[in-house]
Amino acid sequence: MHNFTLPSERLSPYVKRIYEIDIPRPSTFAENRVIPMGMGTITIVLKGNPRIKGVNGIRKFPKYALGGQYFPTFSFDSDIPLLYYGIALKPTATYKLFGFYLADIQNDFISLDEVVGNEAEKLWQQLLQTESTENRLSLLNNFMLRQIPSTTEYNHLDVVIDYIYKKQGILKVKDLCDYEDISRRYLEKKFKKHIGFSPGQFIRQVRFNFTCSEITEADTDDDVDDILMTFGYYDRSHFMKKFRKYHGGDLRVLTGDQPNLFKAVFSKIMRSDSENSYHP
Repeated sequence: MHNFTLPSERLSPYVKRIYEIDIPRPSTFAENRVIPMGMGTITIVLKGNPRIKGVNGIRKFPKYALGGQYFPTFSFDSDIPLLYYGIALKPTATYKLFGFYLADIQNDFISLDEVVGNEAEKLWQQLLQTESTENRLSLLNNFMLRQIPSTTEYNHLDVVIDYIYKKQGILKVKDLCDYEDISRRYLEKKFKKHIGFSPGQFIRQVRFNFTCSEITEADTDDDVDDILMTFGYYDRSHFMKKFRKYHGGDLRVLTGDQPNLFKAVFSKIMRSDSENSYHP
């Protein structure tokens, strides 16, 4: 169902994970729910008829696209088996690489050929003609390397976002201001412009995502309760209000033995690497 590679060192300031999703049968919206992760995604479909269901209704998904964050959640289906590749982009990467603020494409997507021109179709054809997953992931890594700008500037926002990831969302906005010696007003302005969230909302989302990720590794109910306490949820009902808002199901989607896309893939993306300390 899921294969992935972590980005090369040069890509790590921009990309969190490059992955393959292979669903060998038709699948439904209920099976394929995805919570917001505060990042953009490049998606390239090699097989299937995917549709996206979100706040803007149900829309047919193109064969390749740059997508923003969907909020509060989205799901997808396909009436035939689905094979696609994804590139999970760090929050500011959509702007630094392609000139689109993540906030401006929230709950939306842009056909990739409108972003990179003929490179999109060329990449799609190369992926179709390549048989192994490993070589396809390598093609995607090389494609992203070609998007890196020749010059970069120091960015306060990247530094504080990496700090949020490092702390797994267990911190306050004041901690970010103190860490980077910037004002709260400046930080809130940057977050709203680039991501569409306030710093506090982003922190809470990262904390929620890391909590879900840790719960997938829990062996017992006591382990789950310990994880919730670690991440600042004072009881299970407190956490479940958030979980039902974003996922709509019950906790067995994370704790049960039945494989599912959310548990296998999307709960893991946030913890896919130890964040790179380089900030362009």
